[in-house]
Amino acid sequence: MKKERAFTLVEAMITLSILGAVGTILYSMFYTSTVLGAKNVATNTAHQQARTAMLQMVQDLHSAVSLPALVDAAGSPMPTPVAGASPSPAAGISFQIWSGGPYQVVSDQVATDTSVRIKMLTTATIPKDTQRFIMTSHRIESDISSVSTIGSSGAYTTYQLTFPSALGTAISGSGTSNYACFISDRCSYIVVNNQLMWSGPTARRNASVMGSDITSTNPFTMPTTAGGALYYRNVAAIDLTTS
Repeated sequence: MKKERAFTLVEAMITLSILGAVGTILYSMFYTSTVLGAKNVATNTAHQQARTAMLQMVQDLHSAVSLPALVDAAGSPMPTPVAGASPSPAAGISFQIWSGGPYQVVSDQVATDTSVRIKMLTTATIPKDTQRFIMTSHRIESDISSVSTIGSSGAYTTYQLTFPSALGTAISGSGTSNYACFISDRCSYIVVNNQLMWSGPTARRNASVMGSDITSTNPFTMPTTAGGALYYRNVAAIDLTTS
């Protein structure tokens, strides 16, 4: 009679140990690959967000109709540095983008006046108290505090824009010269809680997240002139990094 031989207990334990070791190695390799894959996806997503944000910032700043200004994380203007000192890096930058115009200025004003009258098509969007009045020919910029209708004539309506402070510059000859003005919306990019936030008119997007995992808390800087004043015409650097 042929005698059949089975596994001994020792052989079975050795086999199970080998299988367990091989399984552990395979699981470790699979887990490592999964983690690396997730990290690569997260990294690529963060980099893509940062690239998109940079392109959007450059586009917005190039289309700005007013001088940019550095702001803190709360959106408040940064203090002007003392003469000869470089401005501190800031959490954000604020600027104005075109909303409407050119519109015609139809009233003469003295420098101490706090209002101006403009004429625009009746079908045009009426300026709001959240917008800004810009008259480049006279270097006048001021936030609009209220808007009132003066009257209409044909296809045009005249509005009076009131500001919180005096114009600072006289306007004369409005009846004979076609002085133009623009209406703009305030926009800003600010890094808050490691997120790059965009804030602007609701019609476009309001307080939307442009990028996450931002490690540069103060990415905006501005150059200074030879005399130490801020050189507003350029943004020296936008150092936007992600983790």
